[in-house]
Amino acid sequence: MADGGDDDAVPRVTEQMRVVIAEEVGKAIENSLSGFTDKIQNTVLSIVDERIKKLEDDTNLAKEKSGGRKPCSYKEFMACKPPVYNGEVDPIVCQLWLSDIEGVFERTHCDENDYVAYGTGQLRDQAKDWWDNKKKEIGSEAAKAMIWEEFQTPFLKHHSPKAVINRIKEEFMQLRHKGESIDKITGMFMDKMKFCDELVTNEEQKIYYHNMLSAEYREFITPSKYETLTEIINAAREREIELKKSIERGKRRAQEVNPSPTKKARTNETVKKSDTKGGSPSCKICGKGHKGECRFKDKPCPICRKTGHMAISCPEKVTVCYNCYRPGHKRSECPELVGKKDVQDSKSEAPKAKERSFQLTAAEAKVEPDVVSGIFTINSIPARVLFDTGANKSFISYGFIRHPSFVLTKLPMPLEVEIGNNKSFIVCDVCENCKMSIDDEEYTIDLIPMSMGEFQVIVGMDWLSRYHAKVVCFRKEINLTSPSGKQVTIYGEKGGNPVL
Repeated sequence: MADGGDDDAVPRVTEQMRVVIAEEVGKAIENSLSGFTDKIQNTVLSIVDERIKKLEDDTNLAKEKSGGRKPCSYKEFMACKPPVYNGEVDPIVCQLWLSDIEGVFERTHCDENDYVAYGTGQLRDQAKDWWDNKKKEIGSEAAKAMIWEEFQTPFLKHHSPKAVINRIKEEFMQLRHKGESIDKITGMFMDKMKFCDELVTNEEQKIYYHNMLSAEYREFITPSKYETLTEIINAAREREIELKKSIERGKRRAQEVNPSPTKKARTNETVKKSDTKGGSPSCKICGKGHKGECRFKDKPCPICRKTGHMAISCPEKVTVCYNCYRPGHKRSECPELVGKKDVQDSKSEAPKAKERSFQLTAAEAKVEPDVVSGIFTINSIPARVLFDTGANKSFISYGFIRHPSFVLTKLPMPLEVEIGNNKSFIVCDVCENCKMSIDDEEYTIDLIPMSMGEFQVIVGMDWLSRYHAKVVCFRKEINLTSPSGKQVTIYGEKGGNPVL
């Protein structure tokens, strides 16, 4: 009996132990799981808070950028009167339209996704036809998804072709001030310069603008004195105002010296009217119109001491010459001056020396005995050069010095250049220490910019004498001594054929 009771107690104890262990394990798991859940919950809440804060910051930043405004509608966009484009194949007009339409995008806070839709709505005529064909080519869905930068590439390729841009670059290099107002020529200069960024640096802009101006502006403006292009433009405007004032002063002086026929006629009319309509007749003594007795009636004439007339109308008045101070004739009738005039007239009839301007053509240079022409390099650039013994200085054309290798400086004092037919002008600039290559050897030459015809460079006596040049007119050749002491001969053209 006792053994049977012990056998029943073991399973009971085991079952009780299992229950106790299960309860303890359950309590332990519950305690640890509760802490783990709280930790996960806190972590998730922290991440959510960070995301919410970032979203709020992004929203506030977007509002600040847009000024608190929502993207504009098409109606608001059109209210700003955006410019239209008709499809001119002109880079200047094309770029101006792009700049203006982008300005409207910015002012209206237009959404970037609407740029193409709103912008292409301003295309007209040929431009609209081009865009319609482009949409057919790429498809309507691709056209709707196109961004503004993607639109500009084919748009510029069609309306701003490279060939036309190259022509504008050439026009920029050859642009000259020919009487236009400073504002007008500056506008032309700025429009064309947009396409010459690779040719013109910020520093060179001043030089190009200065060289473009006419001589009456250039001689009063020195590029090195100004830091920016804007300062040179303002200086040109001030010079324009001075020139206008000078012209107005000259006109006023001319009117004072030579009154207009209208004024003279009016004066004569007035006198006639005053004589015929109750005005006082002219006095026989003083010549003026007045009533009553003349106050000079009893005043004796200072020449004859008689009364009844004034000195200006005295019958005994003696004419005295202001040249020889002898009575009886005027200076214009003086025998001494008449004799000198006859001698001068006879001298003026003598044969005059032949005048030749610097504007010789290549054909004229071939027949002139004292000039030699040919192609030589100036600062490594090929140029048509004229060696002229009739020129005291050496010159270079304005178009040629646009190359950056030529640096302009001021002459010590302005130089008057006579170009024939008694015409002359003032030059103030010079390109010093230019390099002219002859027979693989470099020669230094100072060149003064001026307007020319077919030749780019004229080499005068200043350079020829420096290198001990001897000109053989009959054979049209120049013998000179190079910097290394070598004897060099330059052959010109004679009758169209080179002299051998």
